[in-house]
Amino acid sequence: MRIKITFKQTKPDQLMPINYQYPLHSFIYHTIERSDSEYSKWLHESGLMSGNKKFKYFTFSKLNIPDSGITDLYGKKYINIKSDRFDLTVSMLSEKTVEHFIIGMFQKQRVKIYDGNIESEFFINTVEMIPGLEFIREMTFKTISPVVLSRNTIYNGKESQEYISPADKEYAGFFIKNLLEKHNTLYQSRQASSHNIEINNITEDSQTLTFEQTGEYKSKLITIKEGTHEESRVRGYFYTFRLKGDPDIIRTGYEAGFGKQCSLGFGCAESLRKHF
Repeated sequence: MRIKITFKQTKPDQLMPINYQYPLHSFIYHTIERSDSEYSKWLHESGLMSGNKKFKYFTFSKLNIPDSGITDLYGKKYINIKSDRFDLTVSMLSEKTVEHFIIGMFQKQRVKIYDGNIESEFFINTVEMIPGLEFIREMTFKTISPVVLSRNTIYNGKESQEYISPADKEYAGFFIKNLLEKHNTLYQSRQASSHNIEINNITEDSQTLTFEQTGEYKSKLITIKEGTHEESRVRGYFYTFRLKGDPDIIRTGYEAGFGKQCSLGFGCAESLRKHF
């Protein structure tokens, strides 16, 4: 399920960190927490697990700001929001997550975005459900937030993550492996049905999936928790791609996000097919 949230400025020309993914990630969790603190805690700390991996099954797009500029302040870059309104698309696989998110937004219809330098406040102006898709065996998508994929590597004697691009010969394999693991974890988890996540039986045929990145791609480096001792940098890629395979698996990626770290605003894509 997808929701389009339109924000309205409480005053003109407010600033937002250029690396806004973590603040928006926090906004989503805090909004769900207002509706059900225990559910928010479960989603944040556990989600559905496959080994030591945690899947939260939601993602969000980059901000759609019609008019903006860049401001340097205290050595950091900020988006100067000139538009009166701007919007965000949030995608969630679980109906229960969507329900708590919407309830939380109506309980507090203002959002604060802040760091050590600035604090901005916005009204939640409108909340709109985006019509669903008809999922078929072959579909083409365009990313609306960067897709992140990585592999384990050894650097200076320590294990680390190497972010890979669509030009890497192993990229398609990592993309498919991640999506199948997300989908299979849904089926195998006893918690999935209790959180209103629709699942279907997995067959050997359903695991046959192909991925093809099409056209050009664009790299994006994003800093998470900027300016803190937990700061990290994540590299993802914007592109269009074609998926062939079980429509239920394609739906999992579309609603929960493609690739890694989706709950931080990575891996959100829109179909180039029309909605219902």
